[in-house]
Amino acid sequence: MANQPLTMDQLQTVLSQTLSHDSAIRRAAENNLSAAQKISGHPLTVLRLVASSDVANGAIRQAAAVHFKNIVKKGWDTNAEDGNEGIEISEHDRKLIQSHLVELMCTVPHQIQAQCSEAISLIAAVDFPSKWDNLLPELVQKFSSPDPNIVSGVLLTANSIFKRFRYQQRSDSLYSDILYVLERLQAPLLTLFKSTGLAVEGYANDATQLRPRVTALRTMCRIFYSLNYQDLPEYFEDHMSEWMDEFSKYLTYTNPLLTDADEEEEPSLIDGLQAAIVENLHLYASKDEEAFIPFLPTFTSLVWNLVLGISSYSKHDILATTCIKFLSSLIEKLMHKKLFQEEGTLRQIVSKIVIPNLMIREIDVEQFEDDPQEFIIGDIEGNDTESRRKCSQNLLRAMCRQFDTETTAICSEHITSMLSEFTAAPTSKWAAKDAAIHLFLGISIKLES
Repeated sequence: MANQPLTMDQLQTVLSQTLSHDSAIRRAAENNLSAAQKISGHPLTVLRLVASSDVANGAIRQAAAVHFKNIVKKGWDTNAEDGNEGIEISEHDRKLIQSHLVELMCTVPHQIQAQCSEAISLIAAVDFPSKWDNLLPELVQKFSSPDPNIVSGVLLTANSIFKRFRYQQRSDSLYSDILYVLERLQAPLLTLFKSTGLAVEGYANDATQLRPRVTALRTMCRIFYSLNYQDLPEYFEDHMSEWMDEFSKYLTYTNPLLTDADEEEEPSLIDGLQAAIVENLHLYASKDEEAFIPFLPTFTSLVWNLVLGISSYSKHDILATTCIKFLSSLIEKLMHKKLFQEEGTLRQIVSKIVIPNLMIREIDVEQFEDDPQEFIIGDIEGNDTESRRKCSQNLLRAMCRQFDTETTAICSEHITSMLSEFTAAPTSKWAAKDAAIHLFLGISIKLES
């Protein structure tokens, strides 16, 4: 029996023991799983348990899904630098897993679906597309599912697979994979984005139907970003007006069913969608794509109005910094100078965008009190997720590159005013002095090493 895979009943027993409160029982069960995963056929047994609706205990199915994902993570890549801990998955088992995993993901409960999705992504990182050529057609086929949760789950899986297009070094192999995906996905993606938008309009008063669809729109925006990251594909250039019409709708979209006025920290689904759209706009603007230029005035106005309406709560930090970075990318380029050259426009940028986002907030004070060193490093040097204050200073530097004299004069007026406020009431207006210092740094430090 030592070289035989566990039966379904045995596997259920062992997995239930891994959930035991008794550490000795739990360790023994984990050791049994470690030994079992080295036996051929074990991954299929695990997958059958994940798929079985006869298992009354949902926690056991969830544990089986996690166990399967870990087997894939450790054992699928036979050339992994860290080895595969003795796990060997036969070619026969690999083919069976690939042929059933997408369908399984679409039929299991949400918690298990997430584990299956991650397993698909891990396998795809090794095999897609050359050794798993039916994966993308299967995913695209699910776009027509009447269940929005299935569509949303499939899109999240696709997004995780295509993220590598953003950071891999350019090569013939990479471009071949991108072309493979484009040929099969670019048209269905646009069709799905538009049909999902119509559904969002139709279910405007049904939060249950709205949530997975708005989530799907956001995920499609991230897929858009991955597919366009290296170069502007011909199909996207030819259909740019359709994409931009869709994007513009959601930069002004509101729905009280999807927002919580009392929430201060967690971004809403609409916030996430809008941030993803602005990031796509930023990508196109940074590439100076000629086909995108006619859309710039409209989107500059939309993003401008969007950032003006954003609260100071941390839930809007990602959206605020994404919008500010988009505006910075335009202002710093001579070719877009006409969009911002009016003095009134420059004054509004400073007074309504820069200064409000430079002001220190209660949450900033709390972070400083919790970890002063980390706060100061992040505030001065920046980090992986740049703060509003850092992005606002970068916006000022971008303004100085094109409108140095005007920007300096406008900021000097505000600096004088804020320092006067501090002088009159230093105890209550210390934040005005802090903002004045950051405003000064924004216009005085023109270059960074």
